[in-house]
Amino acid sequence: MKKEASRYEFSGREDIVRLIQRPFVAYFRDSNPVLDIGCGGGVFLELLAKAGIEAAGVDRSEEAVSACRARGLRVEQEDAREYLRRSRGQFGGIFCSHVIEHMVYDDAVELLQLCHGALRPNGLLLLITPNPEDLAVISEIFWLDPTHVRPYPRLLLRKMLDSAGFQVKRDRPFLGNWRVIGRRKLAGYIVRRVLLGRHFGKQNTLILAQKSGN
Repeated sequence: MKKEASRYEFSGREDIVRLIQRPFVAYFRDSNPVLDIGCGGGVFLELLAKAGIEAAGVDRSEEAVSACRARGLRVEQEDAREYLRRSRGQFGGIFCSHVIEHMVYDDAVELLQLCHGALRPNGLLLLITPNPEDLAVISEIFWLDPTHVRPYPRLLLRKMLDSAGFQVKRDRPFLGNWRVIGRRKLAGYIVRRVLLGRHFGKQNTLILAQKSGN
């Protein structure tokens, strides 16, 4: 029997993930409690805890949930949509990093609608997903994870969020941290960045959306 690729086989090193995610904590300073959807090993949950922000996680993976609980983090093993259905109006913020690309369109639309329902008025949703405008992402990196279903461009995500009742406050492509590249590849990265402009060098998309206060 062939060995299947692990969901973590092509994920980033934990120290790099921590560097990338640390700036996102600032978005949730006034958003207690925060839900981390697809929390993985709990890196962002730990960052929130260190900042004094109450948080909980949900992940379908037994491996991820066990890792989080070993760190003393509050995590449920469950499908995110089921968790959100019974959590209406409970959260001030939701963090959803590298989850939506694992879903077909209709399921992704439902997820965003459920996030809206689970947030309090003025609650924030921060989405992170691979940036399909980046040539390296769409030609290779995205497809290295066999559990990826489809990419979600920024314009499509804005429309989906608007339909779910959110107001998009910020959206941008980003690299995350120079250590993702490595010193040996830095010169080549700079050359390709100059030649290809917005189509290279920013492998992630960030979208910050807010639920209306009405």
